[in-house]
Amino acid sequence: MIVKTKAIPFKLIGLEALVRRLLKSHPRYTEMEKNVRITRAGVRGEKLLSSVFEKYHFHGEHYIFHDLNLQSSGLFQIDALFVSTRGAVLLEMKNIAGDIYFPEERNQLVRTLDNGQVDMFECPSVQLERNKMLLEDWFHERNLSIPVYGAVVFPRPQQIFENTRNNLKILFPLEIPVYLRKIEENPPSLDAIALQTVVHELSSAHREYNPFPLCHTYKIHPNALQTGVYCENCDSYGMIPIHKGWGCKRCGAIDREAHRQALLDYFMLVAPCMKNKDVRRFLHVESYDKVRRLLTSMSIPFSGERRGRKYCAGLEEIERLWIDGRVGHSS
Repeated sequence: MIVKTKAIPFKLIGLEALVRRLLKSHPRYTEMEKNVRITRAGVRGEKLLSSVFEKYHFHGEHYIFHDLNLQSSGLFQIDALFVSTRGAVLLEMKNIAGDIYFPEERNQLVRTLDNGQVDMFECPSVQLERNKMLLEDWFHERNLSIPVYGAVVFPRPQQIFENTRNNLKILFPLEIPVYLRKIEENPPSLDAIALQTVVHELSSAHREYNPFPLCHTYKIHPNALQTGVYCENCDSYGMIPIHKGWGCKRCGAIDREAHRQALLDYFMLVAPCMKNKDVRRFLHVESYDKVRRLLTSMSIPFSGERRGRKYCAGLEEIERLWIDGRVGHSS
């Protein structure tokens, strides 16, 4: 049974917005673009991991958590957690292309691409052992006794690995069901009541990861961002308010809902709260009343009155605005 599904990849959505608003001449543009590629690859890998549990039937009572965020002696995130009366199994996805080599003298992974490019990453065994330790601490804090297992999943069965670590279990997606079935052959360590307690505690303790605002996260000054309302038709920030919504000065395109993405960008990149004057500056709009109508129409929570009013959006509100924007553009 899947208890928690894969979360919306807000870090990726935010990073894409950040790169879209950064000038290519910005000294950290290339770094942020690389972060987008890495995060996008991670999201693809996690989707593949989710599909394994959607396709295969596992015997016995079991529960699956995707994208689980917990805290014990430290904060930690688990790509997928399989829990049964036999124990808890952490699965961490590593969507790293190329030939993989594990140096003996360093806790690193060396990746070589077909074009000869060589990159180094932290060895997955470090993250896996850290997460296993933190999860064991988490169970211990709640007086729960349950064995913890773990493996790293690479998506490509044709991938070449050299000098793999003895303490690192590596799986390909189709090997996951076999690995879990072998663990299920172990004698039970929990009864049905204790298992329900574990599942309840995990569900209650999870907190969605909030990476926003990204300018603060990545130490980029908001003044470095391109402001204005984005035109998807010609990839520019020249849209101005017109009677039918927004019109692009550059290509003439019209979009009734273009302000939604701009406001979402502000919450994801700049700050969790905004005043009317902040919106006017960011959207390049002079009218106080027009901005007030826009904010009211989007039902963004606010506090205060008149000129001192603040509109704020936490992660749940950002999710709603993102979903509303997708619905609005598809209709």
